[in-house]
Amino acid sequence: MGNIIQTSGFEIQEGEAFKLLHAFPLIFDMNDTPSLLYRLDENLSVGATVSYRLVAGFRIINWKGFISSVQGNSWTVELKQGPFSMFHAEHSVQTTNGLLECSDEFTYNGETPDMANVMSNARVIYAFDARRKLFQAKDSFESRHETESFRVFNSGISAG
Repeated sequence: MGNIIQTSGFEIQEGEAFKLLHAFPLIFDMNDTPSLLYRLDENLSVGATVSYRLVAGFRIINWKGFISSVQGNSWTVELKQGPFSMFHAEHSVQTTNGLLECSDEFTYNGETPDMANVMSNARVIYAFDARRKLFQAKDSFESRHETESFRVFNSGISAG
């Protein structure tokens, strides 16, 4: 059985943080420390899915949980499907003195010995800047696509 407890502070608005937590970053710095990330797949409510990703070098392991309880900006997640026999996570996002505090506690069991070693060294990574860049790239792509569609539509009207 393993346990990870971590609290991190950020200079970001709470609303923006919740928006950014709805995407996995495409690129983030990889170092020797395994990275544990999570994404809110739906709005914060009981039954909603949360996706988790463990990145250790070039190995990526994904699993899913479901939100079993929500109290304000704190929520509890239980295993839905994945590499554990038991997985329990408690997440909390609070603003204190203008600083956003993200607290996470993970308890898990039933993992392989290799995964137990990786998980024991893992750190939760939020990568808010990388998530923000993903949203910017998505917005840019959608804008360009709409512009091209409009040009094609206009050229069809005038061609004849």
